[in-house]
Amino acid sequence: MAPVQRYNSHMDRRHFIGISSWAATAGILRAEPSAGDATNEAYWSLVKRQFPLEDGLLYFNAANVCPASRAVLDKLAMFERDFQADPAFQNREKYGPIRTSARAKTAKLLNVKPEEIAFTRNTSESNCTLVNGLDFKPGDEILLADHNHPSNLTAWQIRAKREGFIVKALPTASPAPNRDALIGMFEKGITPKTRFIGVTHVTNVHGLRFPVKEICELGRRRNIWTHVDGAQSFASMNVDLQDIGCDSYSASTHKWLMGPLEAGILYVRPERIEQVWPGIVTAGWSDNVKDARKLEVYGQQDDPRFAGLDAALDFTNLIGIQNIETRVRYLATYMKEQMKQLPVEMRTNMEPELSHGIVKITTGEANIKKQYDALWSRNRVAIASTAHGEQHGLRFSAHIYNTKDDVDAAVRALKAVVA
Repeated sequence: MAPVQRYNSHMDRRHFIGISSWAATAGILRAEPSAGDATNEAYWSLVKRQFPLEDGLLYFNAANVCPASRAVLDKLAMFERDFQADPAFQNREKYGPIRTSARAKTAKLLNVKPEEIAFTRNTSESNCTLVNGLDFKPGDEILLADHNHPSNLTAWQIRAKREGFIVKALPTASPAPNRDALIGMFEKGITPKTRFIGVTHVTNVHGLRFPVKEICELGRRRNIWTHVDGAQSFASMNVDLQDIGCDSYSASTHKWLMGPLEAGILYVRPERIEQVWPGIVTAGWSDNVKDARKLEVYGQQDDPRFAGLDAALDFTNLIGIQNIETRVRYLATYMKEQMKQLPVEMRTNMEPELSHGIVKITTGEANIKKQYDALWSRNRVAIASTAHGEQHGLRFSAHIYNTKDDVDAAVRALKAVVA
C-alpha cells in the first residue's frame, strides 16, 4: 500500500502547490493579462476547466450549491486521507493554524477583523444563532422582508409564537419599482418597538438586490440591530461590511465561494457580541472568549473542511473578487437580455443596482415542474424551480464555471420548452 502523503507545518505553500496537478493552470490564470475582462471567453473557459463538471451538463444553480474547483477537491482529499490515516490529537493540531488562516482570509474578503468572524455550518445556522441568541420581550418587533430565507423569516415566526414578540414581514414586489421604494418600505415599517431588522442582500426568491447599506443606516440611527443575510452575495460580490455598516452578516461557503459543504460564516460587530447568547455549549467552548468565536459550535467536527475552505478562499483570491463580481453580473445580464426575447415574464430586475447573479422567470405554465423536468431530461439544464405561490417559476444562477456558450445553450433549451 502506498504511503499516505502528509501535510505538516514544514510543508510550505510552494511545495504544497507543487504536488497539485492544478499548479500549472494556476500559473496561467495568474499570468493571463485579460483575466479581469468579463467578456474574454477564452480565459473563462480555462477557469471552467478547473471544475470537475460533467461534459454536457449545463449547471445553473449556484444559488443552491456550487461545485468545488479541483484545487479545493485536491486539498480536501489530501487532508481527509491524512485525518483518517492518523486521527490522533497530535496529528490534528495542524487544524488550529489552518482554521486561523481561513478566518483571516474570510475577514479580509469582507473587510473586517478576524476576531469578528465565527465559523458555523451554513447560513441557516448563522441566522438561527441570532434568532435564538438575542433577547426580546413581548411587544418587541422584528422587521423583515417576506423574501427572506426561512432561516431568517420562518425561524423568527416560530420563536415569536413561543415568546410573544411580533414579526412584521414586509411584502416585496418583484421586479421592484426602484431602490427608494425598498428603502422606504423599511423606513415606513419601523416603529418605536422595532428591535431587529433582517434583510437579504440578494434574495434567493427572485434575485432582488436590496440596498442594504441604506437600510442598515435606518437601523443604526435608531439603535436597531441590523442583520444582512449574505448567502447570495458572499464571494459573488465585493462585500465591504465596514461600508455596509450592519451589525451582523451570515453566509455559506458551499455557494458562490465554491467551497466545502457545512461551513458557514457569521460576522458580528464587536460592540454587539456580548448581546448574543451562544446556541450550543459543549467541549471546546469557553466563556472567556469575548469575540465572535464564542458563537462557534464546538464538539467533534469535520476538521478537513477547513483545509478546503482555506483553498476555496485562495482560489477566489486567485481569480479576484472584483473579476468574479463583474463576470457573474455579465452572465446574468446577458441571460436576462436573451430571455426577454422569449414568451416568459422576468421576475428579476434588469437594473444592476437591484439584481446580481440570480435570474427568475415565470412562463405562464401552471405546472412549472413539467418545464423544469423537460429542461433536465432533454438538455441536462440543472436549475431550481418553485412550484407554488408568489415565488412560482424557474431560477437560473450562473457562476464563473459557466461560459457564454453555456448561457446560449440554456436559453435555446428554454425556448424549446416554452414555445
